[in-house]
Amino acid sequence: AGGSQCLHPRLSCGDHGRPLGTVLQAQPGQHHWVPATQHLFGGQIVGQALVAAAHAVSRDEQVHSLHCYFGDPKVPVLYEVERTRTGKSFSVRSVKAIQHGKPIFTCQASFQLSQGSPVQHQFTMPTVPPPEELLTQEELIQKFLQNPNVAEGYRKRLTKIQAQDVPIDIKPVNPPDIFSLEPQEPKQLFWVRARGYIGGKRPELQTPRRSCSR
Repeated sequence: AGGSQCLHPRLSCGDHGRPLGTVLQAQPGQHHWVPATQHLFGGQIVGQALVAAAHAVSRDEQVHSLHCYFGDPKVPVLYEVERTRTGKSFSVRSVKAIQHGKPIFTCQASFQLSQGSPVQHQFTMPTVPPPEELLTQEELIQKFLQNPNVAEGYRKRLTKIQAQDVPIDIKPVNPPDIFSLEPQEPKQLFWVRARGYIGGKRPELQTPRRSCSR
């Protein structure tokens, strides 16, 4: 975290959002993350919607499922949260992200009271080089830009991506060879981590993971 205790604005929602009542928050347009296109990054909307839902849960609950059903980066996104259900062990919150008065995204998050679970499952970690041995996405782009054979249109796109303030540190394990004419594996592996301090509460810690997964 480099000693910083300030949430990255593009990974946060509650600290930078303006409360518009008890269950409505807004994310200022200047904190939107627009990757290589002129549209909002869906993963950021998912992550911020999850944080908005968590702010409507008062007990010690953690999200255990998130169902998403599918803007303009220059205007705020309003997150309207409905307290769908609050039971003994589970709570459900429905979130609607709104721009220009119209929904651009809806999701339903389910929370469960913290408790030990006998069921544990995950995929086996693939054998890959450690992140210390890999180049960052920015370093790979710089390497590509040094190649005189890169087409001008692609060069402009890479330069634009390189100049962006990306809140996620990404290290590709098997970056594609843009100069190869051979078919490449339709699967890529990445090491990812948030840049800077992202908070010590569960909603903030889960936001980068949801943001990267879309």
